[in-house]
Formats: sequence, C-alpha cells, structure tokens
Amino acid sequence: MRIMTYNSQYGKGRDGFYDIGRIAEAVAEADIVGLQEIEAFWDRSGDIDQVEAIVDHLAGKGRQYFSTFGATIDVHKLVRTSDGQTLRRRRFGNAILSRWPILSARTFLFPGKLTPLNAHSIQRGVTEAIVDCPSGPLRIYTSHLSHLGEEERLQQACFILDLHRSAAYNGPAASGDHPDRSWLEDPLPPVPTDAIFMGDFNTLPHSKVHAALTGAHHPHYGSLLDPERFVDAWLALGLSENDGATLYQDWDSKSGTRIDYIMVSPGLAGRLVAAEVKRDVDASDHQPLLVTLAEK
Repeated sequence: MRIMTYNSQYGKGRDGFYDIGRIAEAVAEADIVGLQEIEAFWDRSGDIDQVEAIVDHLAGKGRQYFSTFGATIDVHKLVRTSDGQTLRRRRFGNAILSRWPILSARTFLFPGKLTPLNAHSIQRGVTEAIVDCPSGPLRIYTSHLSHLGEEERLQQACFILDLHRSAAYNGPAASGDHPDRSWLEDPLPPVPTDAIFMGDFNTLPHSKVHAALTGAHHPHYGSLLDPERFVDAWLALGLSENDGATLYQDWDSKSGTRIDYIMVSPGLAGRLVAAEVKRDVDASDHQPLLVTLAEK
C-alpha cells in the first residue's frame, strides 16, 4: 500500500505555470494521497475544481480514485460564463484521494488563527477520511500547519493529537440510536484504531512540533513508541535526514529542508517497508513524499 503526501501549491509548478494535470501525474502511483494547498474556482488556477480535475485526469488513464475535499476557506463567487453568470464556491484547503472507498470524511477547523497586520494568514484545519483498505479500514488525516510560527503550529499539532487520542471515544460523525429510524440508514462505519497523519507541517525534524507528535527520543532506542502519538516513517525506516528534503533551496543539488511528513500510529510501524522523496517532480514548490506499507 503506497501512501503519498504532496503540497500541490494549487498546481503552480516551478516554471510559474498552473497545470493540475502535472499534479495528477505526480500522484498516480499512490494508493492514498493527502494533498495540501488544493483549491476550487480561483481565477489564478483557471476557475476549476482541482480535485475533480485530478480525479478525471486519472480516470482517463484508467486509474479510479475516490476523493474528499476538505475546504478551510469557502466563500461565495460569481463566475462569468458565455451564457451569463454561475454561482460557485471558491474553496481552498486539503484533499484526500483513495483507490478504495472513502467510507466517511470530515474536516475539523483549527479553533483560531494568528491575525498579524503584516503577514498573510488563512484558516487551516485537518481533514479526516476513513478508507476501506484491503487490510481493513484506516483513519487518514492530512493537514497544512501554519507558516507563521512554531507556537501556532504547536497548538495545531496538539489539536490533531487530541483528535487522534479521542477518536474511538468520539466515534463517527453520527452514532447511537434515534426514534426516527430515517437517521439510521446505512450507519456510519466504526472508527479504526490505526491512523496515518501526513502533510506539510512547516517544521523541521526534532522541533517542538515534531516532538509533540512523535514523543520522546532515546539515544539507544530511537523514538519511543508512544501508543497515543505517531511514528515518523522516515526516521523509523532509518533513512538519512540529508536525503529527505521536500522543500528545495537549490534545485540542481536537490538540497533543502524536510518539512513534509508521513506519520503512522505505532500499530502500523511494523508494516513500514520503504519511503522516498520524488526528487525530480517539478509540478509544485514541494516534492511528493511516498511511503510504502506492507499488507497484513
């Protein structure tokens, strides 16, 4: 099972051109994809629904994907057409694609955001999907943490950890009995124990945010497997930080920083097989990160 995270920069490649087809091609080898900076009906990217466009592009190549769009910005927009005007929702946020059915999906908005007078700030959140994988359902999370500061990122990381820890207790979006039986049509699936959390975290390895998500580190044992936190797949596989850059400062040398991550709950750590950064993809300002999990 191949899991990918990719900050798509709304389809804007290194050449400055918008081409969502390049994003689709970049993710085509993955079974489950977490996308950040994805949008629908923005002028800059051609007034299209990018998630729909990716799914259609891949379907044309014989690869069927299910999808969910987790908008963190959602505003009214009028689009001028040849025969008048059409109402749209201008959206921006996260998305999850899956080769297997997405049994349920929801997006949790972070409870607040910094609002500096001298910097761009947007509402952010984390998108959840329960995917019906061949080896059993998995909780999939994707998010794009704040670019403005470690303090805000730490608050967002703690919010996500609380979601993860309380997932079984809180259950699905609707649960329990109801006197009106129409509420009980196709009951929502149970919430799986195992989870994957991926995205653009805007933080470096071994930062406070990274430590909050993964727990303590021991010089002999490495990262200690805290059952209520996550495991950084790259580190768990013993890979070098020098080879893991996902945001390049220099394209020719492929050097930069590792700020995009795929993390798994400890129950999945033993199934980690491989991880790689797709170093030559130029469809965004980030590089896709791909992790392989063995089947049970």
